Amino acid sequence: MNKPDIQILKLIEILKGSGVIRFDKDFCDAIDLRKQNLVNIKAGRNHFTPEHIEKAVKQYHVNANWIFGVSEKIFLNPKTLRPLENKEFHDY
Repeated sequence: MNKPDIQILKLIEILKGSGVIRFDKDFCDAIDLRKQNLVNIKAGRNHFTPEHIEKAVKQYHVNANWIFGVSEKIFLNPKTLRPLENKEFHDY
């Protein structure tokens, strides 16, 4: 599994843990990814496309550099995500 796949799968768990989304399907719907494709990504048979990554970055204000392992800062502006407002991002 490549670094962006690992990071986006972590992102899904972070978003669920913070209440931004409830289910994997919520994330899939937001980035136009079929749930079955997510299953295949988790199994290492598929990868997130550049389009999926771009949509996740825009939808959730994620730092693209974090997805590619260049930065430790997950979100560009945490205050833009209301449910995450009071979370400590460095814990993720």
